[in-house]
Amino acid sequence: MKMAKKNEMKKLVLGSVGAIAVTTMVFSGINQTIKAAEIGKTQMVPTSYNVSYAEIGSKSVPQDYVKKDYKVKFVGEDKPTVNDMKMEEAAELASQNLWKVFKLDLNGKTVEMTYNPVNNETLQRATWEANVKINDMLSYAFQLDAVTGENHLIAKWVYHKAKIHAGMDMNLLKNNEEFQILAKEAVEKYQLLSGKITSVEYSGQGYSEDKQGGKNADIFFRVRSDKGEAVQIIFSRHNKELLQVGYDSWMKETERHEKKIEQELKELNNREVIFTEEQRKKFEEEGPMLLEIKD
Repeated sequence: MKMAKKNEMKKLVLGSVGAIAVTTMVFSGINQTIKAAEIGKTQMVPTSYNVSYAEIGSKSVPQDYVKKDYKVKFVGEDKPTVNDMKMEEAAELASQNLWKVFKLDLNGKTVEMTYNPVNNETLQRATWEANVKINDMLSYAFQLDAVTGENHLIAKWVYHKAKIHAGMDMNLLKNNEEFQILAKEAVEKYQLLSGKITSVEYSGQGYSEDKQGGKNADIFFRVRSDKGEAVQIIFSRHNKELLQVGYDSWMKETERHEKKIEQELKELNNREVIFTEEQRKKFEEEGPMLLEIKD
């Protein structure tokens, strides 16, 4: 689930049912974050606690990682259950992973934490979500399973004051070998999958813009292993930097959602849509419209 800034406009150009599924999965978490931020229920917690890496289930603390001095701010209405890890533990895992993937040093930073409970529509696993704002053009996010600590998604939101094409790059539909190599290298470097890589699949392209006029364009790939695992990796089409990793647990949620949407679309195609005279006239006068179909 992609955690995005409140003022971000995101446009996906996937051209398949995956676009709908990814859009829903991408923004389900941030909707809760925005709602919580507007309510303004916050709590500041300094990281002067002593947390054992073993206790929080961190199996691979980066060798060059040193505990950071940051603050944790709780944002939201929903509270974790007794079965969920503590907010401070989740924040420390976020710190480790943001350092591992993006070399982000959280010393002196504030980590905003949001708890996302189970939602049968879009989220079958409760998650902790960490957001770190550096400035108006750069922020980071990390999401993990609230019970097991399993990585769910990690992202870098960066915008550029540059001339960036908003539409799909048709050339990349077939000629994307350079990005495929980058995807394989990222999987190996960060040990994102167990087993051997069996495929690197082009998944789509996207574009984002913030209110300050900053822009970025990206490209999606899904990488699979012989162990049945998969990750989604997103790179910037502007400068080829790594922007996001959707880990295996995120992929399972997304693919489950895709299947659900495919079924709903099949059912929709089998329905008989009847236009009223008023709708027909409006269509003739104003052009295509969206119809709300009710059971």
